[in-house]
Amino acid sequence: MTEPKLPIPLELDSDEQVILVGKRHWIELLQSSLVFLVIGFITAAVALFRAAGGTLLIMREGVSRPLTDPINVALLTLTIVLVALWARGEAKKDRRKDTLWRNPDVLYLLAILALGLAIWFRSIGGELIVIDPVYARAGDAINIVLSLITMFMLLAVAYLYNDWRNDVLIVTNKRVIYDEETMFIRHVRQQILIDDIQQVNVRADTYQATLFGYGKIIIRSFSPRTLEFDFAAKPREIEKAIMDQVRNLRRRQQPDLLRALIEDQVYGNKIPPQSAPALQARTQRFPIPALYPPNPEIRDDRIIWRPSWVYVLLQLFRPLTGFALTMFVAAVLVQFRLLDGVAVSLVVLIALLVFGVWGWWIRESLINDTYILTRNDIIDVDRRPLGPENTRRAQLSAIQNISFDVSFVERLLGLGTVVIETGGAAGGKFTFDHVPDPRGVQATINDYLTDFRKHEKERQLQDALALLKQYDQVQREHGEKMDRESFEKAVEELIGRSLNNRSANETTVDTLNGAVATQIDAHLRRVARNARRRAAIRALHERMRRRNSEQPS
Repeated sequence: MTEPKLPIPLELDSDEQVILVGKRHWIELLQSSLVFLVIGFITAAVALFRAAGGTLLIMREGVSRPLTDPINVALLTLTIVLVALWARGEAKKDRRKDTLWRNPDVLYLLAILALGLAIWFRSIGGELIVIDPVYARAGDAINIVLSLITMFMLLAVAYLYNDWRNDVLIVTNKRVIYDEETMFIRHVRQQILIDDIQQVNVRADTYQATLFGYGKIIIRSFSPRTLEFDFAAKPREIEKAIMDQVRNLRRRQQPDLLRALIEDQVYGNKIPPQSAPALQARTQRFPIPALYPPNPEIRDDRIIWRPSWVYVLLQLFRPLTGFALTMFVAAVLVQFRLLDGVAVSLVVLIALLVFGVWGWWIRESLINDTYILTRNDIIDVDRRPLGPENTRRAQLSAIQNISFDVSFVERLLGLGTVVIETGGAAGGKFTFDHVPDPRGVQATINDYLTDFRKHEKERQLQDALALLKQYDQVQREHGEKMDRESFEKAVEELIGRSLNNRSANETTVDTLNGAVATQIDAHLRRVARNARRRAAIRALHERMRRRNSEQPS
């Protein structure tokens, strides 16, 4: 099976594969652009009508038309229909207090009056619509305005088409990514790990959705966080692709991990540790390294991000502009001889002090606003100049969703904001503001999160395995379990004691046979009891597995 082509740039792990790329249905594009299409069509039609010589309400001298004229008959028939509908509405009228323009009586009267005037106008020689080259007005101001409106409507439709085309839902064997890009405004990306998906729902509860084959995808995780993709084309295929990956992961994850732990913990066959995921962080360096450290700064497996130096320069623009304006004013005052040399020196010194301290304060505030990622935690450190510090920390297990938000200007500058939503005791959001390459930051956090959760499951299974080993040891201490070595040793002791008593050979043989038979019988009973216990445990596991598989997806 060929891998679907990605419509957007996406960094994938070495073993990550794209399974499906879901897009929005064309009905969503039609709904969002319908108003612009209608306005564009009307303005274009009016402009062409006027360019071809079309005009309205022309009076012909010496011409009259009877009521039997076909057009007059059609207008009169329409007037009679409106009068009948009005009369029927009056009979069933609910005396409600409506506003003037919402009152149906007013609307009916206006329509009947307009039709009556049209009939009268045609009867005295007027024409409602005329196309005559004499009246062609292709290049007048009204037609130019109509043409400009039409072009603007077409540009709006093209913009909406580009926005519609860029909204995708990507399913890989590790995660589901929702990417929404609004041109010139912002770029938002959300994702949920396959391992965190609890259920996938498809909502197509309207006749239009059933007829045209679109729906709303709702992906729920084990946290309250959900991912929604509205107007999805072929929603059932998307649902099946996601749930297939969830089932495949569940199917191969637990047995492989249990087998590896049993080999390691019980039989001593050490499994070589898997290497940690490779870092995907691309370091941004300031032209003068002494003024701003590498971003991110990598120390072993500890990654430290700071606001981009481009953002820092933008923030320093204010004190630099203030200093430049002060120098300009001082130069003007010197030019008009309002300041002498001593005063100018004092002004320059004060300006350097004020704006220099201001710029230093901004730089120190931003350079010490750090976002730290470790193998176990995310840490947000906000340290102000001269000491005050605020630190927030949460375990990677508390992360519920990772997304990034990039506006049009931020995309041009190569920076953005990464938002990490957490639950549990940590609660709230961790916001990595104005970091370089937000897409790479999201990918790196996702790699660390995947690695953490994998090892977290290993730790849970190790605890369960240690509990089983302790249970086995207690069984042996209480004599509920006898291994082969203990059984053979007990038989040898019985045989030795019996053979030492040669004076009662027959009695010895009977005693030996009875003792051995008793031990064997007791051992067989223990084996049967343990077999029943294992069967009960297997039945319990099978019941739990069925219950999990019967959960709605």
